[in-house]
This record gives sequence, structure tokens and C-alpha cells, in this order.
Amino acid sequence: MVHKTVFSKTRVTIGRSEDNDLVLANPHVSRLEAIIEQNGDTNTLIDKSRNGVWVDNLRVEQSITLPTCCRIIIYPFEIQFASIVDDETMTIPLPRETETSTEPVDVQAHSSPPLSTHLTGLVGESPSMHKLYELIQNVSDSPATILIRGEHGTGKELVARSIHDTSKRSQQPFIPLNCAAIPFDLIESELFGYEKGAFTGAQNAKKGKIEEAEGGTIFLDEIGELSLNAQAKLLRFLQNKTIMRVGGAKEIPVDVRVVAATNRDLEQAVQQQEFRPDLYYRLRVVQLDLPPLRERKEDLPLLINHFIKKNALDIGLTQEPLVSDEALHLLTNASWPGNVRQLENTLFSAMLRAPRSPVIEESILMEDMASWLTSDVGTEEAPLETLSKQALLQVLTQQQWDTIKAAEVLKVSRGTIYYKMKKYGIEAPRGLRRGG
Repeated sequence: MVHKTVFSKTRVTIGRSEDNDLVLANPHVSRLEAIIEQNGDTNTLIDKSRNGVWVDNLRVEQSITLPTCCRIIIYPFEIQFASIVDDETMTIPLPRETETSTEPVDVQAHSSPPLSTHLTGLVGESPSMHKLYELIQNVSDSPATILIRGEHGTGKELVARSIHDTSKRSQQPFIPLNCAAIPFDLIESELFGYEKGAFTGAQNAKKGKIEEAEGGTIFLDEIGELSLNAQAKLLRFLQNKTIMRVGGAKEIPVDVRVVAATNRDLEQAVQQQEFRPDLYYRLRVVQLDLPPLRERKEDLPLLINHFIKKNALDIGLTQEPLVSDEALHLLTNASWPGNVRQLENTLFSAMLRAPRSPVIEESILMEDMASWLTSDVGTEEAPLETLSKQALLQVLTQQQWDTIKAAEVLKVSRGTIYYKMKKYGIEAPRGLRRGG
């Protein structure tokens, strides 16, 4: 439902609390989300939120001068704002039925905006994702160390950024560091920095990533790959909130929130004496478990739409392609072992290969998906159940109708290929029957 109102005042508060001028009754909204102040002909929006406020798709950094007409996003609300400089009247929407105005339509708001993103770009409306959003809200302002766990490609860094952006540290640095991408002999200097002359080539002192994150958040991805020596120094930092640079002799106090992530079985690593148990317990004060994509398939249409829009912008397409029914069926029935990242890359690849096509067809997707689509399915017959006749034809054509090679690509037996060909009424062209 669309609600309309007109405010004749120069300062309007917006938020969840009932004492605001504009009450947005939703748990995602902060008690005080934003303030709009009028000064002459100018309206300024001041962001007071934990989750962020967007004006015409741009995130507000502390405050912004509002155009005469614009769209304000305070999830899950979309507000069409219009300012009328006439008798000092400022017009903004009020999404409450009990206070609907009969004034002329100057602004509109509705609680079901055409948005699919939460917090810092997280996409999904499944129960598991809503539980994740709630956990992020609950822990964002806690000083506790957070451990994010999930398979590759589930969006661990996005979650870490969301924790940072919804915290009181949001205006301070967010420093990510992939522990697995740095050689063991360099990880300590990357984390803690070094003093001049600490080693050959150290001509000047240098801050480490932890110092660079002063006042903000450091995100340690692949934390399970740290050496035992680096683990000991990280534990000391977590306990004392001080660091010592390589080659240094004094402790440096640092105010940094630590968010770590891993897809490794840390419990097993502890048992194998590859990860310190005291660091493990220090890290997992709060643990967030990210669901794999196969466990939240109801989010796939939203994710597909989100990535098509994003990719079209990145590639510079003037028109976003549509997805054929067959392609959508293929995408929503795949198991996605690489999770959300793999879905994004698959769509990006398809859009690059056919940039002028108004429709993403199943055949173009199969060029990228055929090699992995069925590899992780437990039974032999189940894999091809997700493939239509057109998709099976695509693989057979690519392999010059060699059923042995087609079976290898789809990771099933040749008998399964024959069974499906018979089921779909597929016959190899005369002279191309290969594979026995």
C-alpha cells in the first residue's frame, strides 16, 4: 500500500521508534534512522542508522544535500521524497495507515521496494538469510571477535563488510587480508608491520594491516592457513589489544575489531595440532554459519536478477538480457558447488559470450556448466534429471555425438546417456553414431 503525507516543519526524524515524526515499523530499521533538516531552500539528510541509507542508489556518507525530488532507500522502505519551498512546507512520506493525508500527491512510500539487497549487498529472502541478517544486526556493535564459516563462494567477505558497515566503526577503515594468499615468511610482517632494518630490504618502518585498521575492522579470511607462530602473535593481540612490529621492541596499543573467516574444519585442525586451541576458542566467541546456495534455492531468482543487472552495468550493456525458461530451469536446478560466486561467474561468462543477445539461452549456459553440473550428485541417474532435451543435445553435439565423451563430461555412465536419448527421442545423425 502507498501512503502519503505532508510535513510542515523544518526538522523531521525518521526511524523505528514511536517518538519519530516518521515511524518505519520494521525490525530492520534503526530506532533513529535519519534526520531531514530544512535550511532555506535546502534539505539535508543526516544518516543516523546502523544499516545505511541510500539516496538515488548512492549510499549516504554521514550527510547529503537532497535534490528537490529523489528516492530514499531505508530497507525495506522506498521513499519518494519531494520538497516544496512554499510556506516553509517540506513533503516526505509517512508509511502508516492511521496518518494518511488527503493532501495532493507529492511523495510516495511503499514497504515492498524493488530491491533484493540487504545491508552491504547481501541478496536473499530465504529463512536462513533472514536469520543471518538478524545475527549481523545483533553482533555488529559487540566488541566480540566473530568467526564466519562457510564453503567457498558463500559470501564471507560480504558478511564481514556488513558487520562493519552496521557497526559504530562504519566510518573507520575496513581492512581485508587473505591469509592463504601470503607466504608464511611474510604473514607476520603483513599483519603486524616491521621496523626499519628488521630484515634485508626494510629501509623504512611500515605499519601492518592491523595498525592500518585502527578504529575499524580487520577481516582475516582463510584464518586456518596461518602458521603456528603467526597464530601465537595473533592470540597475544586478541588478549592484550597490543601488537609488536617485526624487529620492534615496544608494544603498540591498537583498537581494532577482528572478524575472521574459514571454510576449513578448525576442530579437526586443532586435533591435528595444526591450529592452536586457545586461538580457536578466542576466535569463535560468536560464530556465523553461512548457508550454501543449494540450501537456499528459493533465493536463486533474486540472485540471478541481481547479477544480470550488475553484470550488464559492468560490461556496458545498454539492455539487460532476459533469461529463457529453459535457462532458468537449468540455473535453479543446478547444485552450485562453488555457491554464489560460481553463479555470478557463470552468468558473467554467458553475457560476455553473447553480449548482443536479448535472451540468455540454456545452450550458452551449458558451455560453462556442462563440465561440473552433475559431478557432485550421489546417484547415477539423478544428474541428467536436471537436463532438458536441448541441454543433452548440446553436450552430444559438442562431443561430435561420441557417447563415451558425453558420459565423461556429464559424469554418468554411457548407459545413462542411451537411456536419456531414448527417453527424449534423440537419435544421432546418420554417420555420426560414435562410442559403440
